[in-house]
Amino acid sequence: MSPLDPSTFGTQSPRTLDGRSYPEHLRAYEGLDDALLPVVAQLEPATFDDLSIAIDEPRLRASLPRWLASAEWRGLIQRLDASMRGPRTYGLGPEGPAQLHRAA
Repeated sequence: MSPLDPSTFGTQSPRTLDGRSYPEHLRAYEGLDDALLPVVAQLEPATFDDLSIAIDEPRLRASLPRWLASAEWRGLIQRLDASMRGPRTYGLGPEGPAQLHRAA
């Protein structure tokens, strides 16, 4: 994926720097922010496996891959790994702390 355009975070239309739009099918996962974003915040840096193990509810665990994609597009989380090698590592993105504050 092309780098995300930070100026579009917090809008209804996040975009990449090359102009691609947020995929509509990911909007369905936005409702999981309040349940999953605190898990990322608590464990960061966290791999997919770390997050998956920490989620007890099967429905949430099954939604994790798509929610990660949605949250990354929206700037709630970001990849922290230094390269494309090895496991992906996630932490809060530039919009993550504000979203956590709104949910509290």
